[in-house]
Amino acid sequence: MLLDPDNRVLMLRIHDSAAQRSMSSPGPDFWLLPGGGVEPGELYEEAAVREVFAETGICELTLGPCVWTAEHTTTWFDGAPIHIVERYYVARVAAGLTVTFAGHEPLEAATTVGYQWFTAGEIAERQARESFLPLGLAELLGSLVLSPGCSPCDGAETTI
Repeated sequence: MLLDPDNRVLMLRIHDSAAQRSMSSPGPDFWLLPGGGVEPGELYEEAAVREVFAETGICELTLGPCVWTAEHTTTWFDGAPIHIVERYYVARVAAGLTVTFAGHEPLEAATTVGYQWFTAGEIAERQARESFLPLGLAELLGSLVLSPGCSPCDGAETTI
């Protein structure tokens, strides 16, 4: 979760007509945090920094603690079930950074259609009409960001 100095979180706008309608993909249009898989031998923190760069072009960040975890089983692209373990890290970034999709893999390039910085309140107001993943993100974000300029929680991990 990339947070700017105004405690806004960066979300990627996804349009994927092949997305499964499920808890993990509620439809073809949704907002998603930057992230991705861990390569063999890679630490979770290394993967977080690598994925942020690949999906946003942002390399100047201060990686904070893992604050949430989630596990769920879904269907992979080939129809096979896959068990996913997610770890959510908070990272602080400077204001006004340029976001680029130049490092996207083919699937990301075909499905990522934009980005926006959101406050927890903006997500809460829009989540009745739009899908934000993970589900309940506004509440989760609100528990970390107590007021403008406030740092994320003390590192206590919450399971979602």
